[in-house]
Amino acid sequence: MQRGVLQLTREEVVALNSAFHWVVNGHTILASKLQYAMDNLQDIHSIEVSEDDLELLLDDIMPVEQENIVLKNAMQKVGDLLREFRR
Repeated sequence: MQRGVLQLTREEVVALNSAFHWVVNGHTILASKLQYAMDNLQDIHSIEVSEDDLELLLDDIMPVEQENIVLKNAMQKVGDLLREFRR
């Protein structure tokens, strides 16, 4: 399984946190990583993620409304990193 670093802005972390389905996926390692990022907000976050983490985010949050630009940018980064893993 591939691993990498997802770089997100403070606003993108907050948007992901709000869109994430905590009731369904709150038990996952990814949920712990998101919670840690929320508890320690910084201008830029570097979150170590696996291919499974990225797939979970895509499955959990997509599709994103076009007008939600911050969340759309965050999910674009998720998709880009996953495509990079699969090259």
